[in-house]
Amino acid sequence: MAHSTGSPAVGIDLGGTNIKTALISREGRILARDLRPTGAQDGAEAVVRHMVEGVEATAAQGGVALKDLAGVGVGVPAVISRQGVAVLAPNLHWRDFPVRAALQDHLPAPVRVDNDASVAALAEARVGSGAGCASLFFITIGTGIGGGIVFDGRLYHGASFDPGEIGHVCILPDGPLCGCGQKGCLEALSSGTAMVRDARAALAGGRRSKALDLAEGRAERVTPEVICHAAQEGDGMARDIVRSAAEYLGIAVSNVIHLLSPEVIAIGGGISEAGPILLDPLIETARRRTLPGMFAHTRVVQAQLRNDAGAIGAGLLVF
Repeated sequence: MAHSTGSPAVGIDLGGTNIKTALISREGRILARDLRPTGAQDGAEAVVRHMVEGVEATAAQGGVALKDLAGVGVGVPAVISRQGVAVLAPNLHWRDFPVRAALQDHLPAPVRVDNDASVAALAEARVGSGAGCASLFFITIGTGIGGGIVFDGRLYHGASFDPGEIGHVCILPDGPLCGCGQKGCLEALSSGTAMVRDARAALAGGRRSKALDLAEGRAERVTPEVICHAAQEGDGMARDIVRSAAEYLGIAVSNVIHLLSPEVIAIGGGISEAGPILLDPLIETARRRTLPGMFAHTRVVQAQLRNDAGAIGAGLLVF
């Protein structure tokens, strides 16, 4: 496969359940895809083997020899060191695992590794909701809340190599306990996990909700998707929960604008699919809490690349 702009790269979006792999052009277009189970339960070496198989499959689909790839980039749901070590990856049960070195042992092309939210930020900044912008802050809202920072079109890594941890910014001192051990983190207030916790508590307290009907009458089946769907249908309890999550997110967005003043703040992750019912109160809260002369210069938008952001951004790490 000949490209006037040079060889493509492979991007790997490593998740706790699946590995999404894609052949990526220098312009951020997906040329081939592969999806396979992560197999984290079989150990780190098995996961590396599955990643290598995904790289081989996508390169073969695109007609590119492994040695001719521009490189292989990986987005890992972990705290990543400058050396490409996964310091802590709870969903993969890894601690201090040398991801980059392990992959490099099996591949002739250079390997780059970064945090999954950071690579998604890079994709949104270059070819997604912020295409062409100089600075973007990405917030991903799912089971947890993560973030990534792009300045001058490149990922900002800070001294720790792992900035953008917006989920662990304290929003409500003495608020609910977060998985990190602190209280009142944004993740403990606005993540999918927090929304489910609040919904189940309200139901246990006797509040009626369509969310329970959508969950077949079983509170343990209430999910973030169920809550957002019920909210879109006008359910009072679900709307209260989504609005509360949105307001805390709006406070966090205001803080980001005051500190960094990025051109774009992109809201992604599964919970962002709720759309206006989440984004409208989020943006209104951010507008109300931000100095007017600053808010006007930042666009707060829904991320565009959805499930492709991770693989595209991982591929773009190479270029």
